[in-house]
Amino acid sequence: MPRRIVFVSTHVNRSLCHIEVNPLPQDREVFVIRTNYLWNDWIHVNNLLGSTYDVPVPSKKDAERVINARGRLPVRNNVSEKGKRILCRCLKEEIRMYINLLNRAVNLSDEDVRVTLEDLQRNCPEVVETLMLENEAR
Repeated sequence: MPRRIVFVSTHVNRSLCHIEVNPLPQDREVFVIRTNYLWNDWIHVNNLLGSTYDVPVPSKKDAERVINARGRLPVRNNVSEKGKRILCRCLKEEIRMYINLLNRAVNLSDEDVRVTLEDLQRNCPEVVETLMLENEAR
């Protein structure tokens, strides 16, 4: 049985740095839990790993409190388009690793990956296009 790796995706995650330095062996299963789909992904991975009980999911009203113990969101949606382009360029290598993890995730369907890539494309179109062109050139 292959050894398993569960990766919890956040916007900036130190795990990505570890993965770049220590690439994941190809014989490992990878599970990805995406922040935007946290509870659905968590439940699915839990079931794939053989859980015999349901994951307690907080109500929509309580979800922010459970996820964000500080009681406030640390980032507001006030980044300019120019700022977003700069941030995306700075995160290019992290985005590349994230896409690679998405493509290896055994818990995500093709549709899950497609929707997540569309989100990335919407937020960082220049970087995603560049990465796709680089990948095609290989």
